[in-house]
Amino acid sequence: MPAKYKQAIHPVAVFKETWSICWKNLAKLSTIYLIFNLPIIAVYLTPMASKLQSQKPSLSLLFLFFLPVFLLSIWGHIALLLGAKKAVDLEDYTVGQSISQVRGFFLKYLGTVLIITLFFMSVTILGVVSIAIIFALLLKVNKILAALICLTLAIVVLGVLIYFMLRWSLAATVCVLENTRPVAALKRSLALVMDYVHPVVGTFCLIVLTYIACVAPFFIIGALSGVGNNISQPNLAGTIYSIFINILLVPFLATISVVLYKKLKEALEANVHA
Repeated sequence: MPAKYKQAIHPVAVFKETWSICWKNLAKLSTIYLIFNLPIIAVYLTPMASKLQSQKPSLSLLFLFFLPVFLLSIWGHIALLLGAKKAVDLEDYTVGQSISQVRGFFLKYLGTVLIITLFFMSVTILGVVSIAIIFALLLKVNKILAALICLTLAIVVLGVLIYFMLRWSLAATVCVLENTRPVAALKRSLALVMDYVHPVVGTFCLIVLTYIACVAPFFIIGALSGVGNNISQPNLAGTIYSIFINILLVPFLATISVVLYKKLKEALEANVHA
C-alpha cells in the first residue's frame, strides 16, 4: 500500500497508551493473572513438582500435570484479553465477568494455538530433516556445495518461520476480540499486520527490551550475592521473582496486544475507505 495512504502507527505511542491503561486497571488484571497462576506456582514449589520434573516423559505425566497447566494458562490468558478489551474500551467490568465469559472463546482459542504450533513444528522438522538429507547426500560430492545449500535452506526455513510468526502474532488476540474461528483468525491477523510489519516489529522489540530490563536485576543481584552457588536457590528465587514481575508484565502484554490490534484495525479500515 502506498505510504501516503497509510495511517501511521508508532510503537512508542502504543507502548505509552498501554502503560497508562494497564496501570489504571492493574488491580483487576493482576487479580486475574494471580487467580490462574498462583495455584500453578504453588504446585511448582512443592516437592511433588520436583519429582514430576525428574520423571521420564510419559502419557500419565502429560495428562496429569502438563495438560491441566496448559489449559489453565489458556483460560487465564483469554480472561486477561477480555478484561484488557474492556479496559481499552473504557467499559466497566469485573474479574468474575472476565473469567466466566471465557467458555465461549476457549475452543476457538485452543484451536488457533494448536494450528500455529503444529505449523511451526512441521516447518521446523521438515527443514531439519531436509537439511540433514541434503547434507548427507552432497557431503561426499562437494563439502563447500553441501554447506552452501544447507545454509541457504536453513535461511529459507528461518525466513518462513519469522514471516508467519509476525503475520500470525495477533491471531490469538483476534480470535478472542472478534470471536472468530481459528482459520479466520489467522487470515485476519495476516491482513492486519501485512502493511504494518515495521510498527509490529518495533512494538515487539520494546516488549523484549522491557522484559530484559525486568529480569536483569535478578541476574545482577544473583551474581553479586552468590545465589547461584546452590542449584536449588536460583530456581526458588527465580520463581518468586517471576511472580512479582509477572503481576505487572503479563497484564501489560495482554493489554498491549489489544491496543496494537485496535490500532491496526483502525488503520486498516481507514486505508480501505481511503
